[in-house]
Amino acid sequence: MRVRLAELKLKSRKRDWLLGATALLIVLAGAAPILWIDRLVTSAATPQETTRQQISIDYQKAVELIQANHFVDQKEEVLMKLAIQGMLKSLDPHSDYLDSKDYKEFTDKQHSQYFGIGSQIGTRYRSTYILEPFKGSPASRAGLRYGDQIIGIDDEETTSWNSDRIRSKLLGDRGTRVRVTVRRVGVANPITREIVRDGIALPSIPNYYRVKPTIGYIGLIRNFQSTTSEEMRTAMAEMIEQGATSFILDLRQNRGGYLDQAIRVCDMFLQRGQTIVSVRGRQGRNFDQNAIAEIGAQENYPLVVLIDRDSASASEIVAGAIQDHDRGLIIGEPSFGKGLVQRIFPLSEGALTLTIAHYYTPSGRLIQRDYSNGSLFDYYSKRNAVGAGEKMQPRTDERKTDLGRVVYGGGGIEPDIKVDNADTFNVAQGRIYQGLFLFIRELISGQLPGLSRFQINGLTYDYQIQGNEYIVSDDVLKAGREWLVKFYAENPDYGVTAAMIDDNLIWMRKQIRQEVLFAAYGSDRAQQGMADLDLQLQRAIAEMPNAADLASRSWKRNSATNRVQ
Repeated sequence: MRVRLAELKLKSRKRDWLLGATALLIVLAGAAPILWIDRLVTSAATPQETTRQQISIDYQKAVELIQANHFVDQKEEVLMKLAIQGMLKSLDPHSDYLDSKDYKEFTDKQHSQYFGIGSQIGTRYRSTYILEPFKGSPASRAGLRYGDQIIGIDDEETTSWNSDRIRSKLLGDRGTRVRVTVRRVGVANPITREIVRDGIALPSIPNYYRVKPTIGYIGLIRNFQSTTSEEMRTAMAEMIEQGATSFILDLRQNRGGYLDQAIRVCDMFLQRGQTIVSVRGRQGRNFDQNAIAEIGAQENYPLVVLIDRDSASASEIVAGAIQDHDRGLIIGEPSFGKGLVQRIFPLSEGALTLTIAHYYTPSGRLIQRDYSNGSLFDYYSKRNAVGAGEKMQPRTDERKTDLGRVVYGGGGIEPDIKVDNADTFNVAQGRIYQGLFLFIRELISGQLPGLSRFQINGLTYDYQIQGNEYIVSDDVLKAGREWLVKFYAENPDYGVTAAMIDDNLIWMRKQIRQEVLFAAYGSDRAQQGMADLDLQLQRAIAEMPNAADLASRSWKRNSATNRVQ
């Protein structure tokens, strides 16, 4: 009898949970100030059953059930956020809900700034470290350095915190204060600094320079933000004045952003009147638009665009328009494949980003990959992966560029010239890197005998890379190998053997130099200093004559077409 009674109580509890969870989703949908969601709710139940008073009661009951029965405590706002996100992700991978904190961070970044201490941080071997204090930032003025381990914030011990939690503590309103405690190699006692938070510039184009006397490199590697087109004009103008007559536009790692900024960037390279992108939404929603180059390029500068697996959305709009009009060569890896357009709907607390349309390249390509089968994990992590015995699905959406070259839709932008990214870590290198970072902390702190030439006392900003800085000679590599073999013998949980280290010595030599350049001059200058080993960038330089020929033929064709019309 007791067993039967327990079963009945359990069934009752499960039924209450399901009803409560359903009510939770209904109230969240009903609360959203978007008419089509409200209509969706009223169609699912009678008006009497969905009065706001009853929904509120059901929602509160659901929350109470969760809090009373789930073995992990959850705050109501956390449950609300997860419920909304779960509902939206059932629609498509890119519709989302941002709570007020996430929405503020989103809007700050879209305006090319945020508020905090101004440093890049990261987790290495179970701890969080300062990687780069930005130029002119509070972190820089406080004397923080690459390799400083963050062990305390406002007198709270943080050694067990992950980097996201530490980052949220470092962010804050301009003028507020935060106490940061770090442990530095070679310094006996922890260092504590009181730092006043400030606005931190976060440009779309953190780095541009002439990679060759007549070839300008533009690193548009951050998202398309409100200042992107202005930054683009500045970068091009400065390099043209210095002698650049052709350009490499780097969109690798750029995951998208504002549609209008992508259109303005395209306008700088295409001819006036050429289509940039077409947006098509639900019938009757008035989201449709065709964007064209309104001003157009004044000069036909040869162009190469670099893309990779993380180039998405607005980046694909730019790459697709350049490719379809034969304006330049696309080099690198197939892009992410995001052809969905989101619109931001602000709420009283946070915002919804809802997919409202598809975008199409000038040739009519839909770049969006299929997301109807598989999980979100598969969608984001396995987008271009092919397992053993598997083959990439052939593309059937065939289109043609202005000059008749065949291109395909339905899965990202395929580069004209495919060059794999050699910087991707394999599993062994990913494990070795954790200890290698700790070795580099020792190296740049002057703790290794005979290698004092690698000691760095803080970051030097705006340094002009010569190309011969911090060359990793055999004695440095030998010291690194010995240090790592000893370290991983004492820390076997990472599964790194001496044989694995020996198999990756060539990679280690490159990685040590890149990290030391990073510590000495910052990430942008480090990337510039390693440009000779960037296979995709070097191929772009080599292909510039072919890009010039393609741009010339396209320009003449379009000019002739305009005259006929």
